[in-house]
Amino acid sequence: MVEAATGGKYILDIKYYPTGSLLPGPEIYDGVAAGIADAGMSSFGYTPGRFPVQLTLNQPGIAPPVSAHAAAPTAWEFYNTFKPKELDYSKVLYLHGTGPGYLHSNKPILSVEDMKGLTIRCTGGGALGVKAVGANPVAVEMAEVYTAAQKGIVDALVSPPETLEGWKHHEVFDYSVPVPEFYSEFFWYAMNWDKFNSLPGDLQDAFNAVQMDAVTEGGAIWEYIQVRGIEFAKSQPGGHQFLQLPDEEVAKLKEAVKPVRDEYVGMLNSKGFPGDELADAAGRIVEKYNKLTYKPYVP
Repeated sequence: MVEAATGGKYILDIKYYPTGSLLPGPEIYDGVAAGIADAGMSSFGYTPGRFPVQLTLNQPGIAPPVSAHAAAPTAWEFYNTFKPKELDYSKVLYLHGTGPGYLHSNKPILSVEDMKGLTIRCTGGGALGVKAVGANPVAVEMAEVYTAAQKGIVDALVSPPETLEGWKHHEVFDYSVPVPEFYSEFFWYAMNWDKFNSLPGDLQDAFNAVQMDAVTEGGAIWEYIQVRGIEFAKSQPGGHQFLQLPDEEVAKLKEAVKPVRDEYVGMLNSKGFPGDELADAAGRIVEKYNKLTYKPYVP
């Protein structure tokens, strides 16, 4: 997109370091800020204490998106509305999010009661939701989930369904059930300020000009990947099973996570942030984008 915006004047030569090979997930943002990497991306949920304002979107029940399409502009508008200082240490290029989270397990989960006592891998705000239903949250990097499930270290995983294909989680879990009340994950893409400021002015302008396009396409790509992950898992030998919580259990789950909002608002207030304003805005913004229709991604 940036190259196209310059009319072909610039060609970007990018060396890509796969997950964990240059910096582990929780250290990527500060590594970019320090110049260890010129640019990088990761999820906000990997460093819950690092991004308290932006992580308002991740909290169970506060702003669950209905799709990855809706998650992306939600994250971008929330960021541009509040411009949290926690993201001032690097040049934010764009943001996007996954779609609603699923709970992947080796036993069918059809009630809130079925979740009690399970050890569940989750990230960021999802931990508060997992605790709210009487389960035990554990933080495991996505690259380690497969082995953790094989060894019985975790009983279940909260993640978007794309991990069933992308991380081969269909091989270690047999069932999936949507739990948007638990999980809304968002991702940042950022560049080191010194690197960005060293670019010619017209190239900087090109980066800025395509930000919203990147947000939109990021959401569309992730929605495509979500659906593909579901279809892939269903097609595998043995047939991965997708379940749905009954309406009464969805109501119980929503009720169980209600205290999370007050707890998170209290934490924000204690740090000097306007907790209620942030939580209210998160819900209002996601509701707006949940109602829109979106153009599907075509590879």
